[in-house]
Amino acid sequence: MLSLAEIGPAVYGAWRLAHFDANGMRYFDRSIEGFWRSFRVALLAAPFSALLIAIQLSGMHVAGGWFRIVTGETIVYVISWVAFPLAIYYLAEVIDRRAQYVGFIVAYNWSALIQLGLFVPVSILAYSGILPSGLAGPVTIGAQIALLVYEWFIVRTALGLAGFAAAGVVAIDLVISILVNGVGELMVRAT
Repeated sequence: MLSLAEIGPAVYGAWRLAHFDANGMRYFDRSIEGFWRSFRVALLAAPFSALLIAIQLSGMHVAGGWFRIVTGETIVYVISWVAFPLAIYYLAEVIDRRAQYVGFIVAYNWSALIQLGLFVPVSILAYSGILPSGLAGPVTIGAQIALLVYEWFIVRTALGLAGFAAAGVVAIDLVISILVNGVGELMVRAT
């Protein structure tokens, strides 16, 4: 498991990146060992992701019972943690950023905690009815845009890409995420 000595600086680094401070990168363990350990963030993020899934499923018609939901969402969760890093591994070779790949994925993985820290409360507000219905959509979209800008900054900083190229990498992540989550939704809704 990850130690507090690693979690603290890494979360702080991700927080600094969320404030558009490129020096946030220095708080990550960008070694090969740090790369592999950064995937353990999935375990830290899992309870928050499960809460987010529960919130989103609360308004859906689901079929097949809890076993199907948990199995399907677990598969989607694992694929979502692997698909983008795998795609970027090959892209990094093409765009001559192989040397920056490990550091990028480390920062990207740790940023999941900051992203969930924003999106879970926004989702709770939006789905619970606390926000007026006319405000829930724009607040949710605003949070999603903020997270895309955050990821764009991480891509730009960690991979050393220009703005438009960094936006392309974010778009790849967005497309992969939409595809993976779409398949997951079909698995849960199928009768």
